[in-house]
Amino acid sequence: MSRNRSISSYLSSSETIAAAVYLAVQFLALPSFLHWCNRQLGNSLSEAELNFVFYLINFMAMLLIFHDFLGRSGRQVTQHPLNFCEAVILGFVAYYACSWLVNWLVGLLVPGFTNYNDEAIGAMKHSNYFLMFIGTVILVPPFEECMYRGLVFRNLYGKSRLAAYIVSILVFAIIHIIGYIGTYSPLELLMAFLQYLPAGLCLAWSYVRGDTIFAPIVIHAAINFTTIRGLR
Repeated sequence: MSRNRSISSYLSSSETIAAAVYLAVQFLALPSFLHWCNRQLGNSLSEAELNFVFYLINFMAMLLIFHDFLGRSGRQVTQHPLNFCEAVILGFVAYYACSWLVNWLVGLLVPGFTNYNDEAIGAMKHSNYFLMFIGTVILVPPFEECMYRGLVFRNLYGKSRLAAYIVSILVFAIIHIIGYIGTYSPLELLMAFLQYLPAGLCLAWSYVRGDTIFAPIVIHAAINFTTIRGLR
């Protein structure tokens, strides 16, 4: 699938352990803790403001955990700028081609289906556009790429490339719908799950193609930018 068959940037054992621990804390405890703290405030934060705090904490944790990894990946960009640009352009185009196909299929299966995660972001966008723009375009992409491509995909890639793609794609899709389990029907959850598969595939592919985590970070930021700009 790619000319580059190896990824030179890697996570050290200490980075891997710290990232895995934080990912578990971030998923299992951080949202509940932030909501509890918000309830203790005299003037509670809005949903958009609370989400921004969540994004900001994750971004700061990412800088703390992954700063050496980001430095190593950054050097790959400066040493091989053409590979980086090629990976970004091809990955972005591939994402929209695959996404169009999946959305066409979803439209056939469930006419009029709307991704409820996008609906939630759209509602918060109208509440505070500036915070949601900074959060989704600037803060979220580096954190998610370091976690799902750097931690999950990269650590599996040396053992099994197929497993790296499958597991990272599934984890990335599941993490975006798991909060809605019990709120929406299984069919709606499945449709939303399908909509996240193109991003998981193309972001992982661009990481291999560009040999730097900054390729999927840039693509992810561009996807989020076009998405939030298009939400009503």
